Amino acid sequence: MPKSQTKTKRSKTRKDPVPKSLGNDYKTTIPTLALEKFEVHFQPRTGVKNKGNYRGAVRYAWLGGGQCGGRLVKAFNDIGYGKVLAVNTTNNDLDLLGLPDKQKYLMDIGVNGAGKDMERGRDAINLCKQEVLHCVEQVFGEEFDHIMVCLGAGGGTGGGGATGMIEVAKNYARRIGLKKPSKRVGVLMTLPTVGEASSPLIARNAYTITSELCQMAAEGKISPLVIIDNAKIGMMYPGLTVKGFWPTINNTVSGLFDVFNRLSSLPSQYSSFDQVDYHSIVAGTGCTIMGLTQIDHIKDKFAISSAVRNNLSKTLLAGGFDLSTAKVAGCIIVGGKHIMSSVPGLQDSIDYAFDVLAEITGQATIHRGIYEDDRETLRVYTIIGGLDKPTERLEELCE
Repeated sequence: MPKSQTKTKRSKTRKDPVPKSLGNDYKTTIPTLALEKFEVHFQPRTGVKNKGNYRGAVRYAWLGGGQCGGRLVKAFNDIGYGKVLAVNTTNNDLDLLGLPDKQKYLMDIGVNGAGKDMERGRDAINLCKQEVLHCVEQVFGEEFDHIMVCLGAGGGTGGGGATGMIEVAKNYARRIGLKKPSKRVGVLMTLPTVGEASSPLIARNAYTITSELCQMAAEGKISPLVIIDNAKIGMMYPGLTVKGFWPTINNTVSGLFDVFNRLSSLPSQYSSFDQVDYHSIVAGTGCTIMGLTQIDHIKDKFAISSAVRNNLSKTLLAGGFDLSTAKVAGCIIVGGKHIMSSVPGLQDSIDYAFDVLAEITGQATIHRGIYEDDRETLRVYTIIGGLDKPTERLEELCE
């Protein structure tokens, strides 16, 4: 091999030696930066705080779409929930809510808004998704556990924008580090009254979005899906004035929902419906319904069990469900101190009522609670989750 080629080959494998002039400092020339002494002080964004000393097992945030959704979040705001945001396509509906300006957002798609057009509602949330997300960040902050999207099934903004609002809520939950966003975002949806559903457009809207959300709930993409039937609540309150109709309905919904959240955060000297019990319903799949019955004849051995049966047929806030498809249920008895201490055999009557609920709901897991308060009444609160879609009610809308 020629000498020139040999030298070339050696030059490829040769490593340059450390220059003698640098000595031992050659490998320690990286400078020290002031940034190395910087400490990260994490301060979570609080957003809007709940009112007064509000307390519940779950820290909820509420996102309302359309006129109905806005009314619902306002009702929750009135009883102490501070983290509420209403979005709409018309200023008139937002102005009437009486919420602070930063808790309202106009999705401006023109002077007429979405009307009853679900396509326009869907386009509105898609167009304004980043702006709504920014409002959610400002109002909700990071100190919450669960976001509930509120809407009316027959409207254009609420019904059409439902899936978009759910997506915004999930994205934000994911952004702040909440695990399993699908378990952290639920929907509270109202079905239209009989008068509203006489419009083919509203009935079709309600059928479409209810079917879609029921499918999402069954697949675990939202938890829970709470369905409220305004037509049924209207029948429970006959003779309401025009001015009192919607406030009565919305206050009934918010108040009943709130009862389960509050009681599950409180201890009981008898039997607690605790946070774990409540979470198993809130984080479950399928549809959820609620009801309330007051017991008048408390000395009757079968009065409470009869009330439970009536609760499941008459005073639930939605109908058309097959209760045997339920996966989990909660039944809470709340009575006055005098009643709890003076009525003989009351414990046996309560236990029998729990057994009746278990029988009606088939294989559902029944969580029980017995509480005492200062009122001189006995009430039965029922919440049932994991239900299949309300086929009977959907058929009525389809017709």
